[in-house]
Amino acid sequence: MKRYWIHLLLAISLLVNVGVLAGAWFQVWRAQGATELAFFGMGHERVPDYLKLDDPQTQRWHAMEQDFVKILNDVGSKIQTHRERLVREIFSAQPDASVVERERAAIFMLQEAQQRSVIEQLIKEREMLNAKQRLSLADLLLKQDPRSAVGTPQLHAR
Repeated sequence: MKRYWIHLLLAISLLVNVGVLAGAWFQVWRAQGATELAFFGMGHERVPDYLKLDDPQTQRWHAMEQDFVKILNDVGSKIQTHRERLVREIFSAQPDASVVERERAAIFMLQEAQQRSVIEQLIKEREMLNAKQRLSLADLLLKQDPRSAVGTPQLHAR
């Protein structure tokens, strides 16, 4: 019985963390429909101008970001589904520790995939940028508050 409570407390702790991430993700997702997303006072559509991309780079940037945003949205939706299942199970009349663990593991795997996607996107962007543009993008990313959990997706919000 003692082990059950430890697992339940661990799951609740995870739930709080996931809730914070999901809340941040929801803000980004909601802002994607907006015409102007604040990113250090600039809209996402102005990032190519900030980086001083030429026309071919700008076209490639926008083409790459479409696929990237779709992947992030798809993974975000899956995370939300598992989060809802996790919450429902934790607060059910008889929580099943194996279901809680299964949902936690699913969320972890999806978050890991999301992180990989972000890194892959940054590598693709790095390859198309010159040295000065890479420094500008790195500087822009480093200025972000890491606690916001929204970081790179804001660059590409639509």
